[in-house]
Amino acid sequence: MSAVPSMSGSAVLPFQLAQWFGSLFEIRQPAERTRSGTLLVLAAIVIVGTVLRFWGLGDISLHGDEETMAMPTMHIVKDGQPLLPSGMYYPRGISQLYMMAGAVKAFGESEWAFRLPSALCGVLLIVLAFYAGRRFLAPAWNLAFTAAVALLPEFIVDAQTARMYVFLVTCVTGYMILLFRWERTDNAWFLAGAVATLIIGIQFQTLAVFAAFMAFYPGIVRGELHKIVFGAAAFAAIIAGFIGIDHWVVSAYPSSRDVGGDDEGVGSPGAAEAIPQVAWWMFAVAAVGAAALSAFTVRLVRERVAAIAAAALIALGLLAQVAFSYHLAALFLIVGAIIAMRSGQLTVGRVLPLAIVSAALMAGQFYLLHAKGVASIHQIFGAMLGWPSVWPQIAVAHYSIFAGLLAGLALVASLWCLARRKPVPDFVLLILLGVWVPLIAIGLFRWNVALRYTAVQTIPLLLGGFAAAQWFLRSRGASLLRWEGIVAAIVCVLAVNPAAFARIVHSGYKTNPDHQGAARFIQNVNPGPRDIVIAEDVLEQTYYLGHVDYWLQDQKVAAPYVLNHEGVWKDFYTNTPLVGSADDLQKLIDKPGRGAIYIIGSGENQEDGRRYVRGESLSKMLESPEFKVVFRGRDDLTKVLKLPAPGATE
Repeated sequence: MSAVPSMSGSAVLPFQLAQWFGSLFEIRQPAERTRSGTLLVLAAIVIVGTVLRFWGLGDISLHGDEETMAMPTMHIVKDGQPLLPSGMYYPRGISQLYMMAGAVKAFGESEWAFRLPSALCGVLLIVLAFYAGRRFLAPAWNLAFTAAVALLPEFIVDAQTARMYVFLVTCVTGYMILLFRWERTDNAWFLAGAVATLIIGIQFQTLAVFAAFMAFYPGIVRGELHKIVFGAAAFAAIIAGFIGIDHWVVSAYPSSRDVGGDDEGVGSPGAAEAIPQVAWWMFAVAAVGAAALSAFTVRLVRERVAAIAAAALIALGLLAQVAFSYHLAALFLIVGAIIAMRSGQLTVGRVLPLAIVSAALMAGQFYLLHAKGVASIHQIFGAMLGWPSVWPQIAVAHYSIFAGLLAGLALVASLWCLARRKPVPDFVLLILLGVWVPLIAIGLFRWNVALRYTAVQTIPLLLGGFAAAQWFLRSRGASLLRWEGIVAAIVCVLAVNPAAFARIVHSGYKTNPDHQGAARFIQNVNPGPRDIVIAEDVLEQTYYLGHVDYWLQDQKVAAPYVLNHEGVWKDFYTNTPLVGSADDLQKLIDKPGRGAIYIIGSGENQEDGRRYVRGESLSKMLESPEFKVVFRGRDDLTKVLKLPAPGATE
């Protein structure tokens, strides 16, 4: 195993270790130059990407959280302040809000105008992706990568949505380009530009801070001390910018002490409670067995210090498995095996017993949890892994499962290279710092995250996946290079996933809720002063109708978004009172002198027919034959229910 370089003092120890770590990577910059033909193909890709982003841009109603941007945008148009109907100052994506306001002033209020800045930013992302890809990819592969960015369904959706995630990804891509320029030129102005670009990204969405780890990439991969120092300073500046922006954003929201409750699903699943306490005698037996097995595994290692280290790590890995700590187990076992293989003639036959024991232990623990009544495989694996959560790492792969698979295979192949004393390609470090390390950091805070919360890692993941495919092909020999363009095109198609592309592109109301149609129905009905209008998606209907009387959602689900006003729970965005239970709804039904009750349903969150967001009691109540469906949206999911006024004959 490579020796750590001698150290002149403890003050430089971190830098020397980083230099040594960087020496494990091989810098692979493509030698091919960009030609005019490449630029012509790039222009064609940009044109196609532009058409896809503008095709049907204003055809569907606002959905998701778009109206949370639209309402403060319209307030900016009126008096210059991004305020919500409740009077709350909305600070998120503030630059985008003013861009949206500019589009509304230029083209009038419409879904198209609200989404115009996102669509333009989505086109810019395609161009920036090409320049980011040149650091690792030959022209054919870079064009394939750029085409994947242009065609990726989730990127098209983000570019057609009046939210900040397309701006977030674009800022991260620009940040990467500037870092790579600084790596190559050593011009500190590029580093300063990278920091400024990412801080702008944090202003759009604070999750951009998780791209800060890439500031260490140039210094580590080059093994240059001054770059490591400057990278650390850049990291600190980004964190400082994040703290300031996050404090400003949070200060605009109600205190966590005042709202109705916390977000659901932040903690680990209840299956963790089924993990048994490991008895000391059982742990002692496991320790003896682990020591014996690890000694057998590394007996052929020549270097005594390496043999002891490898045996200790493997034994600790098995003990960590016994203790249901699989993060540590994987770390110890992998590092121990790599040390053993680098330092001796460790054969597959020696590793096989270790693998069998480890797999048998995992199977036994899986069965134990299942026997204790934990039926969900998701919860069983979550309980065995514990914190940090692995689900953010799984979530990001849904942007492109094939690219995620390639990036994962590259990490496995790199570990094999390390074990055989071979250098690891430099793009693997990008995957580590740009994808896996930040996702592990996210996993320390949240058990599970929505797909959009992993958007920061998408470009590093895609770029790493294409670089991995290029590496795999070129490592097979020069004879396959004549097929490189075709292979790159196939990888692009698989990364995009044609089935997902066909399902998403210009899907209209096949995949999007019809909030606008429901609102128009209510406007045509023209409810009287005694009629009651209740909305499940209070933000969308407040935007389209200007006002609704009540918000229908389960109290627990709505809890993070409501404040108590003189004994009444109200949505703090719109000041709309909450109907959070069947009892609350029954009180409205029994209200003396009431007119008809209209409940505007939602086409969103339909995975379980909205039973989760409504709660069981409200769901059963709305399924009562007393509530008649008087409108069905173009999505065939959005419905308006009506309960006639008492004594009405209709």
